[in-house]
Amino acid sequence: MKGSAGSLLLLSLTALVSMTLASSVLTFSDILARATIDFNQKSQETKAFGPPKKSPLRSMSVFEPGDGSVMIKTITFTLKETVCPKSEDYLKDECVFKENGSLKKCTSTATILKSQPREVASLTVSCQEVTDPEERKELSEPPSWTKWFSNW
Repeated sequence: MKGSAGSLLLLSLTALVSMTLASSVLTFSDILARATIDFNQKSQETKAFGPPKKSPLRSMSVFEPGDGSVMIKTITFTLKETVCPKSEDYLKDECVFKENGSLKKCTSTATILKSQPREVASLTVSCQEVTDPEERKELSEPPSWTKWFSNW
Protein backbone atom coordinates (compact mmCIF):
# COMPACT_ATOMS: atom_id res chain seq x y z
CA MET A 1 0.00 0.00 0.00
CA LYS A 2 2.85 2.40 0.88
CA GLY A 3 4.50 1.68 -2.48
CA SER A 4 1.39 2.64 -4.46
CA ALA A 5 0.93 5.84 -2.42
CA GLY A 6 4.55 6.77 -3.11
CA SER A 7 4.12 6.06 -6.81
CA LEU A 8 0.96 8.15 -6.93
CA LEU A 9 2.72 11.03 -5.16
CA LEU A 10 5.67 10.82 -7.59
CA LEU A 11 3.31 10.73 -10.58
CA SER A 12 1.39 13.77 -9.26
CA LEU A 13 4.62 15.69 -8.66
CA THR A 14 5.86 14.85 -12.18
CA ALA A 15 2.59 16.09 -13.69
CA LEU A 16 2.79 19.34 -11.70
CA VAL A 17 6.38 20.01 -12.78
CA SER A 18 5.50 19.22 -16.42
CA MET A 19 2.54 21.64 -16.37
CA THR A 20 4.67 24.37 -14.78
CA LEU A 21 7.43 23.95 -17.37
CA ALA A 22 4.94 23.91 -20.24
CA SER A 23 3.33 27.16 -19.10
CA SER A 24 6.69 28.89 -18.74
CA VAL A 25 7.82 28.38 -22.35
CA LEU A 26 6.78 30.56 -25.27
CA THR A 27 4.21 28.67 -27.36
CA PHE A 28 3.75 28.67 -31.14
CA SER A 29 0.54 30.67 -30.60
CA ASP A 30 2.52 33.27 -28.62
CA ILE A 31 4.98 33.55 -31.52
CA LEU A 32 2.10 33.91 -34.00
CA ALA A 33 0.67 36.78 -31.94
CA ARG A 34 4.04 38.55 -31.71
CA ALA A 35 4.81 37.98 -35.40
CA THR A 36 1.43 39.46 -36.38
CA ILE A 37 2.06 42.56 -34.29
CA ASP A 38 5.55 42.88 -35.78
CA PHE A 39 4.20 42.55 -39.34
CA ASN A 40 1.52 45.19 -38.74
CA GLN A 41 4.05 47.61 -37.21
CA LYS A 42 6.71 47.25 -39.90
CA SER A 43 4.84 46.58 -43.15
CA GLN A 44 3.98 49.20 -45.76
CA GLU A 45 0.36 48.02 -45.79
CA THR A 46 -2.35 50.53 -44.88
CA LYS A 47 -4.78 47.98 -43.44
CA ALA A 48 -4.24 45.77 -40.40
CA PHE A 49 -3.68 42.07 -40.99
CA GLY A 50 -4.69 39.23 -38.72
CA PRO A 51 -4.46 35.47 -38.66
CA PRO A 52 -7.52 33.57 -39.88
CA LYS A 53 -9.71 32.34 -37.05
CA LYS A 54 -9.34 28.72 -38.10
CA SER A 55 -5.89 27.08 -38.36
CA PRO A 56 -3.59 30.03 -39.18
CA LEU A 57 -0.48 27.95 -38.42
CA ARG A 58 0.68 25.96 -41.45
CA SER A 59 3.82 24.42 -39.93
CA MET A 60 5.90 24.58 -36.75
CA SER A 61 9.40 23.47 -35.82
CA VAL A 62 11.84 23.68 -32.92
CA PHE A 63 15.62 23.57 -33.14
CA GLU A 64 18.11 23.62 -30.25
CA PRO A 65 21.58 24.31 -31.65
CA GLY A 66 24.95 24.01 -29.94
CA ASP A 67 25.06 24.00 -26.18
CA GLY A 68 21.27 24.13 -25.73
CA SER A 69 21.24 27.67 -24.32
CA VAL A 70 18.82 28.82 -27.02
CA MET A 71 15.75 27.43 -28.72
CA ILE A 72 14.76 28.48 -32.23
CA LYS A 73 11.07 28.15 -33.07
CA THR A 74 9.94 28.63 -36.67
CA ILE A 75 6.37 28.91 -37.87
CA THR A 76 4.71 29.37 -41.22
CA PHE A 77 1.30 30.99 -41.14
CA THR A 78 -1.21 33.05 -43.07
CA LEU A 79 -2.40 36.59 -42.50
CA LYS A 80 -5.51 38.14 -43.98
CA GLU A 81 -6.28 41.79 -44.62
CA THR A 82 -8.91 43.37 -42.36
CA VAL A 83 -11.12 46.40 -43.00
CA CYS A 84 -9.37 48.36 -40.23
CA PRO A 85 -6.41 50.70 -40.63
CA LYS A 86 -3.09 49.60 -39.09
CA SER A 87 -3.60 52.14 -36.32
CA GLU A 88 -6.48 50.05 -34.92
CA ASP A 89 -6.41 46.78 -33.03
CA TYR A 90 -6.99 43.99 -35.55
CA LEU A 91 -8.59 41.86 -32.81
CA LYS A 92 -11.57 44.19 -32.37
CA ASP A 93 -14.94 42.80 -33.45
CA GLU A 94 -15.25 45.55 -36.05
CA CYS A 95 -12.02 44.47 -37.75
CA VAL A 96 -13.50 41.76 -39.91
CA PHE A 97 -11.55 40.34 -42.81
CA LYS A 98 -11.90 42.29 -46.03
CA GLU A 99 -13.82 40.39 -48.71
CA ASN A 100 -11.31 39.32 -51.39
CA GLY A 101 -8.64 41.13 -49.38
CA SER A 102 -4.94 40.52 -49.51
CA LEU A 103 -3.62 37.18 -48.25
CA LYS A 104 -0.05 36.77 -47.00
CA LYS A 105 1.97 33.58 -46.57
CA CYS A 106 4.45 34.25 -43.79
CA THR A 107 7.38 32.72 -41.97
CA SER A 108 8.62 33.79 -38.55
CA THR A 109 11.62 32.65 -36.58
CA ALA A 110 11.87 33.35 -32.86
CA THR A 111 15.07 32.86 -30.91
CA ILE A 112 14.39 32.16 -27.24
CA LEU A 113 17.05 32.07 -24.55
CA LYS A 114 16.58 29.11 -22.21
CA SER A 115 17.36 31.45 -19.31
CA GLN A 116 14.35 33.61 -20.32
CA PRO A 117 11.84 31.15 -21.81
CA ARG A 118 8.91 33.62 -21.91
CA GLU A 119 10.88 36.26 -23.82
CA VAL A 120 11.81 36.52 -27.49
CA ALA A 121 15.49 37.38 -27.88
CA SER A 122 15.00 38.01 -31.61
CA LEU A 123 12.13 37.73 -34.06
CA THR A 124 12.10 37.79 -37.84
CA VAL A 125 8.97 37.93 -39.95
CA SER A 126 8.76 37.73 -43.73
CA CYS A 127 5.57 37.60 -45.78
CA GLN A 128 4.73 37.23 -49.44
CA GLU A 129 1.51 38.19 -51.19
CA VAL A 130 -0.49 35.20 -52.41
CA THR A 131 -2.17 35.96 -55.73
CA ASP A 132 -2.52 32.53 -57.34
CA PRO A 133 -6.19 31.47 -56.98
CA GLU A 134 -5.29 27.82 -56.31
CA GLU A 135 -2.79 28.71 -53.59
CA ARG A 136 -5.28 31.19 -52.05
CA LYS A 137 -7.87 28.42 -51.92
CA GLU A 138 -5.37 25.97 -50.42
CA LEU A 139 -4.32 28.47 -47.74
CA SER A 140 -7.96 29.18 -46.90
CA GLU A 141 -8.40 25.55 -45.86
CA PRO A 142 -6.93 24.14 -42.62
CA PRO A 143 -3.70 22.19 -43.19
CA SER A 144 -4.27 18.46 -43.71
CA TRP A 145 -2.34 17.56 -40.55
CA THR A 146 -4.91 19.39 -38.35
CA LYS A 147 -7.46 16.61 -38.83
CA TRP A 148 -5.33 14.43 -36.56
CA PHE A 149 -5.64 16.97 -33.74
CA SER A 150 -9.30 17.99 -34.16
CA ASN A 151 -10.39 16.12 -31.02
CA TRP A 152 -7.75 17.64 -28.75
